Order: sequence, then C-alpha cells, then structure tokens
Amino acid sequence: MWKLLISGGMIGLLASSVLVMIVLYRLSPLLQSRRQKSLRDQHSEPVPRFGGIALFWGFTGALLLVWLLPFEQRGLGFQLLSENRFTGLCLGALLAWGIGFYDDLLQLRARWKLIGQFGIALLAIGFGFQIQVIQIPFLQTVDLGFWAWPVTVLWIVGIMNAVNLIDGLDGLASGLAIVALSFMAIICWWMNQLPLLLLMMILIGVSLGFWSFNRPPATIFKGDSGSLFLGYTLAVISIWIPGTETGAQSILPLLLLTVPILDTSFAVFRRLLKGIPFYSADNDHLHHRLIAKGFSPPLAMTFLILTAVLFGGMALIAFSLSHLQGYVFLAAIILAYLLLYWLGYDVIRKPLNSFWGHGDYRRSRNLMLALNEKIEDYFAKDPDRESILRSFSFWTELAGVSRIELLLNNSVIWKKGPEDNSHRSLVFKQKEWEVRVTLPQHSWNIDSDVKSQLLEKVSFALMTRLQQLESPSVIKMKKKSKL
Repeated sequence: MWKLLISGGMIGLLASSVLVMIVLYRLSPLLQSRRQKSLRDQHSEPVPRFGGIALFWGFTGALLLVWLLPFEQRGLGFQLLSENRFTGLCLGALLAWGIGFYDDLLQLRARWKLIGQFGIALLAIGFGFQIQVIQIPFLQTVDLGFWAWPVTVLWIVGIMNAVNLIDGLDGLASGLAIVALSFMAIICWWMNQLPLLLLMMILIGVSLGFWSFNRPPATIFKGDSGSLFLGYTLAVISIWIPGTETGAQSILPLLLLTVPILDTSFAVFRRLLKGIPFYSADNDHLHHRLIAKGFSPPLAMTFLILTAVLFGGMALIAFSLSHLQGYVFLAAIILAYLLLYWLGYDVIRKPLNSFWGHGDYRRSRNLMLALNEKIEDYFAKDPDRESILRSFSFWTELAGVSRIELLLNNSVIWKKGPEDNSHRSLVFKQKEWEVRVTLPQHSWNIDSDVKSQLLEKVSFALMTRLQQLESPSVIKMKKKSKL
C-alpha cells in the first residue's frame, strides 16, 4: 500500500518538475508579465512568476495518470472518493488557478479577485464542502445552522488569501503547504482514508517538485495562480478530512495552518488600524520581521517552516489524545502570543498605542490620496519650476520619501534629502527628464504597492508639467506673402 501511495507522490513530483523546466525555458519568455518592479521586490533581477502553471497542470496530469492506472484493484483510486467532492475540488482548483493566472498576466483589480474567490467558495459549498457542525475544545459540538455557509465561505476565501499573502519569501508558502498536507496525510492514514490520502500524496509530490526550484534563491515564483490553487486545495481538503467521532468538523486545521492564518490575521488588522485597505500589500509580515532581526531569507524560511511543524505536532497530539485537545489549543495560543511578542508587533506589546496612535498617519495618507486624485491641477497652479518642485516636495513628504533627485539630460539639476544606500529607490523617466525617489524601510514597509503606483503617477505628472514650462508658450505664425 505504501508503495502505491509513494508512487502517486513520485508521479506528482516528476510532473511538476518537468513542467517547471518547461515554464522556465519555454513559456516565461512568451508570457512576459505586465507587472512593474515594486517596492516589495527582494530580487534585483526579474524572476519568472508563472510557477502556478507547473503546480496546477502537474497536479492535473498526475491525477489523470493515476486515474488510468489500476490502483482501485488495491483499494485505492479516485473512483472510491465522493464524486461530488472530487469534482468540486478539481473544478474549484481550475477556477482558482485561472483567476490567479489572469492576475499574474494583467494584474486583476483586488475587488474582482475577491469576488471571484467568493464565487469559488460558493461553488465548493454546492459540491458538498460545508462546515455544518464544529467541535470546539472545552465546549460541546456547535451546530452552525444559518451560519454554515458564511463560515465555510470565510474559511475557503481566508485560506486562499492566507497562502497568497504569506508568499513573500522564497520557498515559504510552498514549504508551509507541504507541512500542512503532510500532517493531514498522517491523520488520513490513521483514519484509514486511503483514497483521500493518495490525493494528498500527489499534492505533496507536486509541491515538493516545485519547491526544489522555489527554495532560496528562487529561480521561479508560483505567482497568484499557484498561491490561489494551493490555498483552495488546502481549504477544501481540510474540510474533507474526517472530523471527530461524532461526525462534527474538527478545528484541528487551525493548528495545521496556524502560521499563514496568524500572518494574514495580523496583516489585515494592522492595515485597518492604519486606514489602509486590507488587500493592500506591505512589508511587515512574519518573515519580514525575522529578516529585520538579522535572519537571512533561507534561515527565516526554515524558522517558520519548523514553527509550522511544531504546531502540526500539536495538532497530532490533540487528534490522538482528544481529552487533552483544549489544553493543546491553549498552549498553541500562548506560543503564538510569544512569537508575536518576540517579533515586536505593537498590537501585542502596546495595544493601546496601536488603537489610538495611528490618527496622524491616516490623516496624512488621506491628504496624499486626495492630492493624487487632482495632481495635474495641483501642479498647474504653480507658475514656475521652483514652485512646482516645492509642491512635489510637499507631496513626497506625505508619502514618506527621504530623498529626491531631478535630472535633465542625465545631469542632476535639483536634489533634496540625505543619501542613504540602505533606502529603497525608484526611478521614473520621461524623454529627457528623470525623477529618482528613495524611501526608508519604515516608509515602504506599509502600503508599498499603492505607494509605488502613486509615486509613479505623481512623478510623471511632475515631468509633464516641467516639459510644459520648457516649451514655448507662444506659437509664431508665418506671414502670408503678398501677391
């Protein structure tokens, strides 16, 4: 039996590895992403972000191959799974991958991506993935009733975004997915759910094949297509795994996915406190905090994966010793609190300051956004270069810019602020003009993608206005010759 299960994993591993190489050397040059380099990029050279192709289609190819093999003669095979749920898993995975792939190519707006995720979650419910009854530690089973659909949608959408948001460090998201799937596989083995275990072995193999190329230093990223695909499969499989002996849904997946859930929960919370949309990217995730403490990227990845293994081990203890489940969850909560405290999150160390200390930031951000909406009019009021640069300097102070350089024909004609090589730089060019802005870490850590887009828009508006001043304001007309 183990030979058959390991064979399924090896088929997935080989399929994804071969597809990664095809994506790297054949497809990536043809699928040039329209995404611009952002403040969050950690690689100086562009890295292909279409690894989701290898993940999803490697998984699909492995499923088809295993389907054709005579595994069912040995008590395995997908024919023994629930037809509805198996169809829902495959169809939902395809849609999740499709939304992410479109975003990787053309950068889909956050609201449309979220609407698509809600649609996929409702589709999953229609195919039988529904959290109806939950077994909560220290309490009896709770029948959700009317709340079953909202809770299920929140779980599926939340895990999809959790895997997507934590995918900011080489090898981290895929490594965490491998850990979670491995512990889920152990539970399936204990429950003698072998067909479902075969499905997870293929997913583990596919993820391992991709991770070998994605570990630091990464040669390929999974992109949103790979993150959403992995997030969806983790969410629905965690529902599919048998629950408690009474038939209720266990909350052990909370332990198995503690690291991405913890990271995403605090990301959303801190953004809302600062008046930033919850979907806006930043550089203040768990792995960023570890790097700020002196961890190298590989060491930060290893630390978080080992932390996930620790929480996974606690999940196995809670599963095998059900009478200790409540105490295991209390220990997990204490461990999560200590981790966040050690990483220096203000919401843990100084909760009152976190609630009341961001008023000035919110006001400055709102003013920055309001001026950006009317940036052409904002610069048009200034009659000369000195006034325009003064207005531009005021806006960049709101954005947290530490240094500005304005170049004309590759020569610096104006600059402001101290030079610091540790700061992140952005360069914008338009004809003979060039604007260079640098931001300190505390500035580009928060709202980085939005701030990068705003800086681009304002810098090009500045160069356009300066070109207007340089061009002659009066057009000389030729005199008509007299006949």
